[in-house]
Amino acid sequence: MQRLALAIVTLFIIGCGGGEESSKKTAHFDPIEASYSLQERNSVITLKNRKDATLHIDLGSTPKSLYVVTTSHFDNQQITLNGSRSYRAVAKSNNNSSQPPKRGKEDSLKNRILTFNENTFKLLRIPDHSKDNTLYQQKEARGVTQGRSERFCVDMDSSYNCTRFINATAVRVKSGIATMQGDRDFVIWLEDGISIKSSALNNLSDIFLKSGLDNDIYDWETNIFSKEWGEDAQSIDSHLIGNDSTINILVYDMHTSTMAGFFWPKDNFKKSYIAASNEKIMFYVSAALLNNDEKETFTTLDHEFQHMIHFYQRAVLKDIHDDTWFNEMMSEATEDLLAIKIGYKGPRNVDPNDGSAGPDNNRKGRYPSFNAHNTLALTNWSNSVANYGKVSAFGAFLNRNYGGASLLHRLMTSNKADREALEEATALDIHTLVNQWGIAVLLSDQTDISGKLQYNKGGYFTNSYGDSSYQLGSINFFNYSPQPKLQNSAILNDNANLYSKVGDGLSGTLELHINIPKGATISLIAK
Repeated sequence: MQRLALAIVTLFIIGCGGGEESSKKTAHFDPIEASYSLQERNSVITLKNRKDATLHIDLGSTPKSLYVVTTSHFDNQQITLNGSRSYRAVAKSNNNSSQPPKRGKEDSLKNRILTFNENTFKLLRIPDHSKDNTLYQQKEARGVTQGRSERFCVDMDSSYNCTRFINATAVRVKSGIATMQGDRDFVIWLEDGISIKSSALNNLSDIFLKSGLDNDIYDWETNIFSKEWGEDAQSIDSHLIGNDSTINILVYDMHTSTMAGFFWPKDNFKKSYIAASNEKIMFYVSAALLNNDEKETFTTLDHEFQHMIHFYQRAVLKDIHDDTWFNEMMSEATEDLLAIKIGYKGPRNVDPNDGSAGPDNNRKGRYPSFNAHNTLALTNWSNSVANYGKVSAFGAFLNRNYGGASLLHRLMTSNKADREALEEATALDIHTLVNQWGIAVLLSDQTDISGKLQYNKGGYFTNSYGDSSYQLGSINFFNYSPQPKLQNSAILNDNANLYSKVGDGLSGTLELHINIPKGATISLIAK
């Protein structure tokens, strides 16, 4: 049966202050008792700034499933839904309580990288009292030839002293590759004693940077985000290295199976300031991963290259220090955007040649962890798989509804930080955006949804920016195992969604009670 197009009724019943994030403290969060009609399939009603709601919902004569997305505006927000039978409606409730995911023992190297990245603002723009104003050797890396050996620092303590050195040899070298950002040199360094297939090294070299335009990760990302480093960095902060137009990848044994690769901006500083610096614009890549899964290595570079550019374009040039959730969301969205270009299944874990949402019972990719822990607050961060799943799902929503590449460009070039940059780029306050994201998740099994609530159109989404066009596959969160977690009671933090299912096969009039002591945004979805 052909489904009707999405019908949306959004009710703004707002007290003084309007309910925008900036004036949340003065907004009124009032109780309500009201009647609404959801007789059309895939219809949505949204109520803002509500607590203690008693809703009489007319579902019509055609049986439907009724869902609710409740978006919290506060931390430690208790939300409870209770459906009761009225007329022909039958509500099936699920009152499981929400439990946050347990965090396992995290990799200590990963924690040190995260801590350093979160605190780089404390290291930038500090007056140089040492009078060490010597310039970084601008063209030294131009002399790198294949077979050259160097010593690299791959770990450090809290005082920025190196705790692990390795020796590595330049195994692939490219010089003077023309890009839209100017000529670039590229060096792959391989830890001595490590064996990597020659074809894997060649493929890694070509997927990141090769002759020609619009044909590699470097071009596809800098087209959106602009360059990764420049001479102006050292003029802004004399502790930073200059620019020799060289990008380096160090492939080595990370002594851990939990990391695929990373960017660590310690290396963008001079040794005289950060003793553990390698004084290079560089990535770190797991040798084990490159040997076993080249495409996963490539998507790791997608992700980490965004971090590299983000550090320069925002922290260095603009003195903006975004929260980790925002930076990671941009990297996850970049992986999503480039997956088909690099011929990879990406966060969807669907064949790149398949633009549909793929088969059901999909147990890999980012979205099983999101489905299992979908009450996590968007704007909170802990270094767990579930948090990457959360921001990946949100980034995929932005990509398919707000311009993809052009949106990411606006976020990178914004003069505002994280949440405010996002609100500026989408013209929505954060709570409305999080709520719409939640609605889109529950409608992702529908292929005929209109408006900015789309994950799934049965085929590819396309968008372009500058010199490149990008394709995105469809997503249906109900194709993953586990499917989206649905519960009628939970304690949420600010900017989190509670996904609830009132019941299947409902018709007639249903009375629904929603108790939200502090207040929230409530959306009802009938499909």
